[in-house]
Amino acid sequence: MRKFLFEEIALAPDHAFVLARVTVQRGHAIRQHTHDFPEIHWVEQGEGLHNVNGESIPIRTSHLLMMRPTDVHGFECNQDSDLVLGIVAFRAETLEHIRTRYFSDMPSFYGGASPLPHMMELDSEPLRRTSEQADLLANSTRTIFHVERFLLNLFFVMESQGPERLPPLCPDWLRRAYTRMQKAELLAGGVKEFRQLCNRSEAHVSRACRQWLNATPSQIVNRFRLDYAARELSMTERKILDISMDCGFDSLSHFYRLFRHRYGISPRAYRIRNKVVAGGSSFES
Repeated sequence: MRKFLFEEIALAPDHAFVLARVTVQRGHAIRQHTHDFPEIHWVEQGEGLHNVNGESIPIRTSHLLMMRPTDVHGFECNQDSDLVLGIVAFRAETLEHIRTRYFSDMPSFYGGASPLPHMMELDSEPLRRTSEQADLLANSTRTIFHVERFLLNLFFVMESQGPERLPPLCPDWLRRAYTRMQKAELLAGGVKEFRQLCNRSEAHVSRACRQWLNATPSQIVNRFRLDYAARELSMTERKILDISMDCGFDSLSHFYRLFRHRYGISPRAYRIRNKVVAGGSSFES
């Protein structure tokens, strides 16, 4: 098995990253290999298999893969269409700097010590932005500044799409429903909306949520509702009652109880604590 070294693939000794867009033709494969550097892949087109650390994981357009230097992996393209991957490889010390500077309190950052590398599905807009940022990176000098800017933007996109990282083997249908349910316009539909997004029976959805997310559908939906409410409380002057109704809570007292359990304070106190209050500003109870 081949091991790639960063000094071998970099076009110059002072280059901080290598960027490429690779097409795996239908029915073909990239042999399993390892390397001494991290790399990030995003699937821009097609479907296939990611053979990694002894597992074969289906991948398709919108999947983002974060490979660690210790991972052993390769790709197989299916017979229907070519598999197009965006790839950025960078020095291990760059990842370590970002980990230490920004994510020292997050053991799971960049996959942590998990047996499998971190994988997530990007929504269409974040995927488009990632591809655009990669094109900008391609036209930049190969400096640490430019690759760190790209990586930090990407980590921000990942965090803003949903901080909780789903297990790599989580079923695609559940992963898609979990991501889509976080959209503000769907929250009022509650558990019923979530089950419709899953397109599975009620019992099947409940079992899968417990197995892969360690939560009930109701707990998952309420978590997203409260996240939305917290953002609205911090960033708008909207009435608390209106925010709670937007989230789908029929009872204001129920909303207050769940919010206090999640954040440790009432919605009103949360708003005051997180807002920059101009003189004379006031908030409703």
